[in-house]
Amino acid sequence: MRTFHVGEAKVSAINLGNFGFRLKDEDNVPEAEWRPKYSDIFENVKPYPSQCFLIALRDMTVLVDAGDYSRFARLDPEYVIPNYKPPPALSDQLTEIGVSREEVNYVVITHNHSDHYAGVTIKTDAKEDIPNFPRALHLIGKQDFESPYTQKALRDPNSEVSETIGVLLKRGLLELVEVGRELSDEVEIIAAPGETPGHKIVKLASKGETLYCVGDLFHHAVEVENISWMAKWDDPEKNIASRRQFIESALRENALMAAAHMPLGRLERRGSKVKFVEV
Repeated sequence: MRTFHVGEAKVSAINLGNFGFRLKDEDNVPEAEWRPKYSDIFENVKPYPSQCFLIALRDMTVLVDAGDYSRFARLDPEYVIPNYKPPPALSDQLTEIGVSREEVNYVVITHNHSDHYAGVTIKTDAKEDIPNFPRALHLIGKQDFESPYTQKALRDPNSEVSETIGVLLKRGLLELVEVGRELSDEVEIIAAPGETPGHKIVKLASKGETLYCVGDLFHHAVEVENISWMAKWDDPEKNIASRRQFIESALRENALMAAAHMPLGRLERRGSKVKFVEV
């Protein structure tokens, strides 16, 4: 876990566990384009963290994404690194920094991929799924919730979607966000479609400092340098537009960028290129 300040906000980057994959298996980039400069990154299995971000302000606590390593590893074992021991679960890591589950006011689900929402519920000893953050309003993109995939999964009581998103819906803890949503003067949800139709990012602006929690807008630094490089399932036109809008804002505001599967960093313009620089 890494904790830092953005203005008056205390932010914790919480790694729930590393997964391993080859970027050439996930991204849409032809080999002729990646091999000259990025053969090691694309050809070899690399570890990628699965992170969520806790934003603590004086009057509110916001959690951006809520994963569950064990759930995701069980459903997608091909991403599991052999002999890897993951960190403690999300609830346990929050306890370590003195944050109770009841303190969280908002949980923003950036998009409907399970590594970003599988931790919104926990199982009781009786195997009942209950909200992990019982007092929090959970927000998800309306387009993702209404997608055929999500709606079909909600009709299956044994699906992971029903055990998580469905539980929130039944408890009245779910709000659908179509475009954007202000949570306070300092925290804003912004539409950034492409990874999914309803993909969202979160902007924190406090005392002249800015942080963007960008979900899966980018998966690796090479995608910042080459904005047409992206996951095979992305909508290219929408994703490029979302990336351009974010890059323009991040450069103008000298903002920190917190992506789910990347280190913390900033963007820098170097000649005609924009680079991601780890901090």
